[in-house]
Amino acid sequence: MNSNKTLSDYLDIIIKQIAKSCTKVSKTGLMTGTTGIAILLYHYARYKNQPEITEYANHLITTFSTEIKLDAGLSLDNGLLGIAWGFDYLIKQGFVQAEDDIFEEIDAFLFEENSALYLFDLGIEAEKGLHVWNRLNSCESSQKNTWTKRIENCLLNFRDIVMQKYVMYQLPFFPCKTLIRFFHICQTFREHSLYRSEIDAVYKELPEIVKISFMEEKRLSDKYLLASMLTDIPMFNEHIPKNDITHLMTGADASNFYLSKLVLDRSISIPEAVNRRLLSIATDHQQINDILSRLNPDNLGLGNEAGGLAWALLQWSIENNPLKANKKADNEYR
Repeated sequence: MNSNKTLSDYLDIIIKQIAKSCTKVSKTGLMTGTTGIAILLYHYARYKNQPEITEYANHLITTFSTEIKLDAGLSLDNGLLGIAWGFDYLIKQGFVQAEDDIFEEIDAFLFEENSALYLFDLGIEAEKGLHVWNRLNSCESSQKNTWTKRIENCLLNFRDIVMQKYVMYQLPFFPCKTLIRFFHICQTFREHSLYRSEIDAVYKELPEIVKISFMEEKRLSDKYLLASMLTDIPMFNEHIPKNDITHLMTGADASNFYLSKLVLDRSISIPEAVNRRLLSIATDHQQINDILSRLNPDNLGLGNEAGGLAWALLQWSIENNPLKANKKADNEYR
């Protein structure tokens, strides 16, 4: 049997199941709820030229954009920062249009009412940095100074977190996902010549923390992604083992590569061993049926088994059939 056809068939089945159940999803997060599901459905509909799937995505956006709850937490994966990131992404991709003040309420919550919120959580602060960067690149020229100042504030908070909580109080490691997002946003600032000396000063405090964090991490894909991220920063090279662990990765690890590529918007090289693992799942009838049997409105998000697999299969398909993907996009916007 043609494995590409089998993969495409199972992708169709998973997406249709997600679309049928997505209106019952109560969570709104990027990885846990309707924000990420909408991204998945819009991309699938564009690639497959299926306007009926676009309607499901439109319904999600219309429903939850009027019901954003400021008490949903802040995290990128399941809170306000992920919702804001998702809306920004959908606008940039041309899937939705929005008023200029769509982020006004979230910005007020983040920077006016709760300026010290989560100060000692490096993950939240790094994710806030992603939001600040997006806003800097889309705001009016009269607001540039405000958002540039907020970048400086993020860096000050990074320094305080590392120095006070993790150096002074001897809490020696972070999850690798936290470090991946931290280094991503810091490198983004550096690449645009923003606050390089301040970033380098924070980096000097981190080599031992990075080494311990890498050793303690259980998720193989995050270990690999962190190691890849740090190859461009010489001071960390000796603290990260160079052994190849991709052959040991699970299906969740395979999905995590493609989800990280989405969030970081970087040229992440997907190891061939990861794609082989992904394709082995997609051509395993029993495994796909088991995944479908566990589908319910509480586990449809990108960070869950079916949603993550669907996103990875879709991105693999697009990357391996680029002419088809471009043709579908051209037809949609012609």
